[in-house]
Amino acid sequence: MANTYYWFTSWTSTEGSDMSPGDVHGWWANPFAYGDAITVTAHPVTGNPEDPHRVLTVENVRIDGTPDGGRTLLFSVRNAGTTFIPGYGLGSSVTNS
Repeated sequence: MANTYYWFTSWTSTEGSDMSPGDVHGWWANPFAYGDAITVTAHPVTGNPEDPHRVLTVENVRIDGTPDGGRTLLFSVRNAGTTFIPGYGLGSSVTNS
């Protein structure tokens, strides 16, 4: 039977350092096992009615495998919208048997 695990983390800007349109943040997470199914989503903070849609994309998802069998998930979060983003959350799940 498969098992699913979940984690959530976030990024928050400092004053004057919001994520600009086109900016990319690099992330990593580990450990993982060979064959694990991994998902990642990025959720921009919302709530300002005067701010248009905030759009993030998760891209360049890859696994770095080491000779000892270790695995690290590497990925990027990009501001794909046209407005600055003051923070976002990252949700991920791992399913394995």
